[in-house]
Amino acid sequence: MATMWAQQLVRPREFVEVATTRPDADDLVDGEVLLRLRAGAICGSDLPVFNGLLTLKQRDEPGVENPPGSPMHEVVGEVIATRDPRHAVGDQVVGWGSRLNALSELTISLGDALNSFDPRLSPERAVMLQPLACVLHAVEQIPGVAGARAAVLGQGPMGLLFNHALRSAGARSVIGVDRLDRRDLGARMGADDVAHLHTSRWVGQLSDADRPEVVVEAIGHNVSTLDHALEAAERGGRIFYFGIPDDAYYPVNMQRLLRKNLSLMSGVTLQRRVMLEKASRYLAAHPDLVEAFVTHTFDVDQAQQGFELATAPTPQTAKITLKVAS
Repeated sequence: MATMWAQQLVRPREFVEVATTRPDADDLVDGEVLLRLRAGAICGSDLPVFNGLLTLKQRDEPGVENPPGSPMHEVVGEVIATRDPRHAVGDQVVGWGSRLNALSELTISLGDALNSFDPRLSPERAVMLQPLACVLHAVEQIPGVAGARAAVLGQGPMGLLFNHALRSAGARSVIGVDRLDRRDLGARMGADDVAHLHTSRWVGQLSDADRPEVVVEAIGHNVSTLDHALEAAERGGRIFYFGIPDDAYYPVNMQRLLRKNLSLMSGVTLQRRVMLEKASRYLAAHPDLVEAFVTHTFDVDQAQQGFELATAPTPQTAKITLKVAS
């Protein structure tokens, strides 16, 4: 039986490299492609798995808690087999590793979740198009961004992209909030100011005149921070909860939602291939975004170090990517 390498979580916060069964063209169904990994990136939704959490998705699919290659879904790869006519063998593509196990030599993904990219971008830079596509899709769903005061709770990699995308969408002002000192990095990514505070303290100090009309909750993995977003918003404001929840149920202050005439939104990225194309155009229009956003790159066999940094970032840590040696 042919094998390939993969990184596998054997216990919380510990990767080991393993040899595992190698997929081939016969394993594909219509609409799928087989990719050889060239680069990947660490997403905030990967970190609960790294830390040992049994996620909601894993609870729904017992027996596949930590397969080889998990957790990673932000991927750049070379197509080596295809059952999607839009992708040919040899194509270099970016997007979603649909099975969430892309931290491996080969991975199977849906062709509809992949797109080509500018070949002038290195794979470890091009992989940022996937999170950028997610953020652009979210901003498109929020009404009335142009001319609005906006706040982004959380200045991790996704929050930083929201700074930039909201500014580009015409927000009158953007303030970031983070318990890390992200003032320098947040400003470089488009924020007018970044409050170096926990959201509970920030909202407690917020004056009525400074209340944002648009609030993005980009922290995730917390129940309380969604309530802080509702408390912060101006009357008639819009709140977008971004990211994958760790818990199926979040308590919502319905009295506050009702009396302030707020709109609460969320959702996954749809039309992924379309959004990847939009992300490519956006990045072409803002080429400086690449170097500002991708701050650390590790070889794929250093995934352990990359994930450890992602769980305990420094003030200057934004996106962490992984590359396969040529």
